[in-house]
Amino acid sequence: MSAILFGIGLVFGAQTVSAGQQSPQQWLEKMSAAMQELSYQGVFVYRRDAELAAMKVTHIVDQHGARELLETLTGEPRREVRSAPLAGDDKAAIPQLGKIDRYYTLELMGEDRTAGLDTKVVSVVPKDEYRYGYRLWLDQTTGLLLKSDLLARDGSILEQVMFTSLEVIEPEALENVSPPHEREHSGHTSNKPQSELPWTVEKLPSGFELLESQPVVNHGDVLHLVYSDGLASVSVFVESAKSEGEAFVGVSRMGAVNAYGAVQNGYQLTVVGEVPEITVKTMGRSLKHKGSAQ
Repeated sequence: MSAILFGIGLVFGAQTVSAGQQSPQQWLEKMSAAMQELSYQGVFVYRRDAELAAMKVTHIVDQHGARELLETLTGEPRREVRSAPLAGDDKAAIPQLGKIDRYYTLELMGEDRTAGLDTKVVSVVPKDEYRYGYRLWLDQTTGLLLKSDLLARDGSILEQVMFTSLEVIEPEALENVSPPHEREHSGHTSNKPQSELPWTVEKLPSGFELLESQPVVNHGDVLHLVYSDGLASVSVFVESAKSEGEAFVGVSRMGAVNAYGAVQNGYQLTVVGEVPEITVKTMGRSLKHKGSAQ
C-alpha cells in the first residue's frame, strides 16, 4: 500500500505538462509533479483478498520536505507519521522509471470518475511474467493518484487503493504533522556495487538491477539488498540462520506480496517483494555466497 501512496507517484522529475492530448508518459509526469508539489488530505480504502481497511492520509510538502500522517479508520486505532520520498532522495525508496517502456506497455484507457473527480485512466501492462501490472486513475485537474489496481497476469485485481474523498490543502493548514524523528543510521550504510558484496543473485529477471545494499540497523548481522526494474522492487535479506524449527524455507504469500526462504551455509536467505512468486523463487534459488562452492 505504501508503494501506491508515494512510490509510483514519485518516479519522474517534477515537470509541468499542459492539458489536452497527453501521452501516458506525460500523465505519469503530471502525477509525479502533483505528488512532489501538492499537499492534500483524504480518505482511502484498501482492499486485499477479503481484507478491507479505511485510512485517512494527510500528505504535506513544505520546507521540511514531504511527509505523511496515516490514521486508521477501521480496526485498531493507529496513527503514524512517516517521511515520503521526493525526487533526488534515496533511489531505493523511489522507483526509477526512465526505462519503464522496456518492461511495461503504457496505454490510456479513457476517462472515469473517482471520489467525485474526473479522472484519466492509465494502464501499465508488464511484458513478461516477472512483474505485476497497474491500472491508475489520475485526477484530470491536479494529476493526483485517486485509485490504483495492482493486477495479476490474468487481469485479476490483487490489491486496490481508492480515495473516497480528497482535498488539496495548504501546508500551513495543519500543524499536527510534524517531521518524524530522523532514523538512526549505523556507520556502514553506504551502498556497495555488486562486485564488492559477499552475496550475489546470479539469475536476475530482465530489467532488475541492484539499487541498495546495506546492513539493517539494530538487527545484528543482517544484509539488506534491494533490486528494482524501475517500478517493482524486491528485497533480499541475509542473516544468520536460527534453529531448524524457526527457519523459513519455501514460499509464502500475503496478498500481492510473495516471499521465498532458504537456508544456505548457516545463513537464512529471504527474498520478498510485491512481485509474482516466480520472481522471488528465481532470485532466491540463485542467491549465492561468492566464497561457496558452486
